[in-house]
Amino acid sequence: MVTWTDFKNVNQPLAKLCAGLLIFIACIADTLSAVEVEAILDRDAVAAGNGAILTLRIAGGKAGQPQIPQVQNLIVQPRGQSQQMQMINGNTTVSVTYNYLVGSNTPGDYEIPSFEITVDQKKYSTQPLKLKVLDSAAAQPPAGMAPTPAGQQTPQPEVAETGEKRFGFLTVELADSTRKHVYVGEIAPVRIRAWLPSDSRAQLRSVIQPEGKAFTLHNVSGQPQQTEEMRDGKRYAVVTWFGGISATKAGKYPASLSVNANVAVRDTAALQQPRRRMGAFSDPFFDSIYDQMNTPMIQKDVTLKSDDQEIEVRPLPSQGRPNGFTGAVGEFKFEESQIPSDWKTGEPQQVTVKLGGAGNFALMKAPELIPADRWKSYSGKDEFTAGDQASFSGSKVFQFSVVPLKSGAQELALSFSYFDPAAEAYKSITTPTKKIQVAGSDVVDAEPSAVAVAEVKKVEKKLEGIIGQHVALGLTGSLIPLVSRSLFQQILSAAIFLLVIGGLLGWLRKRRENPDRRAFAAMEKATLEALEASRKCDADRDVAGYFSAGRLAIQQRLGAEWNQPPQAITLAEINARISPESPVARFFREADLHEYNRQISGEILPQWRALLDEAMFSLTSFDR
Repeated sequence: MVTWTDFKNVNQPLAKLCAGLLIFIACIADTLSAVEVEAILDRDAVAAGNGAILTLRIAGGKAGQPQIPQVQNLIVQPRGQSQQMQMINGNTTVSVTYNYLVGSNTPGDYEIPSFEITVDQKKYSTQPLKLKVLDSAAAQPPAGMAPTPAGQQTPQPEVAETGEKRFGFLTVELADSTRKHVYVGEIAPVRIRAWLPSDSRAQLRSVIQPEGKAFTLHNVSGQPQQTEEMRDGKRYAVVTWFGGISATKAGKYPASLSVNANVAVRDTAALQQPRRRMGAFSDPFFDSIYDQMNTPMIQKDVTLKSDDQEIEVRPLPSQGRPNGFTGAVGEFKFEESQIPSDWKTGEPQQVTVKLGGAGNFALMKAPELIPADRWKSYSGKDEFTAGDQASFSGSKVFQFSVVPLKSGAQELALSFSYFDPAAEAYKSITTPTKKIQVAGSDVVDAEPSAVAVAEVKKVEKKLEGIIGQHVALGLTGSLIPLVSRSLFQQILSAAIFLLVIGGLLGWLRKRRENPDRRAFAAMEKATLEALEASRKCDADRDVAGYFSAGRLAIQQRLGAEWNQPPQAITLAEINARISPESPVARFFREADLHEYNRQISGEILPQWRALLDEAMFSLTSFDR
């Protein structure tokens, strides 16, 4: 039996080539879309002797030759085929399009049966189509419209788009179509769509970002969905993300979003005079479609923007607000709670509680214990676990310490209040009551009693009458002042020395235990680890890994300076707080470019290394 090791030893260059081909085929197979088969007529009625264009599109697999259905008096003529490969964010869609001219010399209503296509050894069928063939004296209608009544002019062909929207545009809408507003503090799910011409080639070059400061964008899905849809009579390739928006102030604000892309579209303006083809079913509309298939492409870097759709942000109502409400907005429930059964006054114990649901988990604070006057709570830690890709749902676990103030048998429960935006009302939930036993004595605040205050005043009054007393005559002591005696000076010097040493040790201990210094040391360690990872990726020729590690190193420095999580720092915030032309911003833009145009391997260019060094050097002012 020949093993891979044997084969590699026999012909190592050939083995490397085969391995590379296998990886390439696996990557291509992984990115191909699911099988799609559809048949579309460009119009549902034609005049006798003319034809409609039937487009048969097959995507997502290797297809055999379609079988043309036979219908009496219906003529179906093949008019060529084309193949298209579209790549958006690394997802590749390969499609084959067959064009047919369909019509008849005999007026009547015809049904075009399903096309039978075999794709990857599996059979697929299209939907049947209907075509109305009119008398030759009737005007031929444009695609998707009824015949033109007598006495009216035939509509003129649509003028080709020349504006920015010809390269595509964005739309943003609330995921819940029944909602027309959001509330302050609410993360409202939104659906973001990029509409690209179906025959275009597009490459996204940035993440989606808000245009204004009214809304904050949250948790945009990393892997968008790709579909094909009709809009205003045109076919688009639609890339869909899901995310959330939130606002901190009430009012009406435009939800403007944008994304940078490189889009190539057909230059329809080049079709000045469509070429006419003679023969059976000669059709000017078909001729123009056929010419468009051979038109040149226009490629351009564009910023796809959404229309300024206003979204109303309402303030949280003051009426009905519970006393325990701390700002949570969404819909939540208790999933688990752990409360000890045995307590002792003055001694803390840990309480653990888990809340689940959907909403703005960032605004959630720990539930409170009831009755509140019997307990003293101290802030602890919390941990959030996302339940979906966009982090709208999930659970949050709170762990905090509680000290009982009253002894005896008691009943304890946890209470949590939140605002439900769907119900537009405040809600409070409570855990089941648990019976506990608290040992010890009641804890009383240490305030001075009235009797103790009176005794202190009495002593102070007696001291007011004391006068200086003369020392009785005795033996004469030394006339050398105390401060001039050598023993006193030695003791004083020793005390000063010990004081200095103690102060120095205290300062060193305080400096060593300083939270800011510890945080700075942790940042420096994480930064060095990220830079070491970038150097390793440089040696391994891993371009994407190099930019990811370099960006993390910069984020660590900025996170320590700006007091926020490093991974939350984006290019938009750097442009606002530093400068769009700073080396940091330029490195982030280069990193985003390679994030959305990933390379498996490649040479790390010298200008990239220089840009990272320049960006890190510009952040040296942040060192402590």
